[in-house]
Amino acid sequence: MDPHPQSAGVFMALRLKPGDDPVAALRLAFDDAGVRAMAVVTCVGSLTRAILRHANRDAATVHDGHFEITSMVGTIDPQRHHLHLSIADGVGQTFGGHLLPGSVVYTTAEIVVLLLPELSFSREPCALSGYDELVIRPMRI
Repeated sequence: MDPHPQSAGVFMALRLKPGDDPVAALRLAFDDAGVRAMAVVTCVGSLTRAILRHANRDAATVHDGHFEITSMVGTIDPQRHHLHLSIADGVGQTFGGHLLPGSVVYTTAEIVVLLLPELSFSREPCALSGYDELVIRPMRI
């Protein structure tokens, strides 16, 4: 199997509105696109609630307030997602982690994703990390 399967990509832009959940919106966009592999390229906007799992923690942390989204990247497959979010508060303190469902857009979230129609993403146990990790396969035509 090719260790680095490739795909031409199609960019799609989303604009989330106040009250939207970024994870739910990305999942809906993924499902509507009919692909099996998607990558989040960039995101800017703001949140009033960010639900993150910080590094090496099992439980989620809920951050309520007003935050600027400084970055969001990740991958989405038919069953799961792996999204990282960085946010900054009103004094510029920045923090981030794994983005979980339940976060809430404040004014907007402008997201660009890359659809990868020739690839299929999934997650399988990895003996090296001990976690379910990304597996990339070419789509069979």
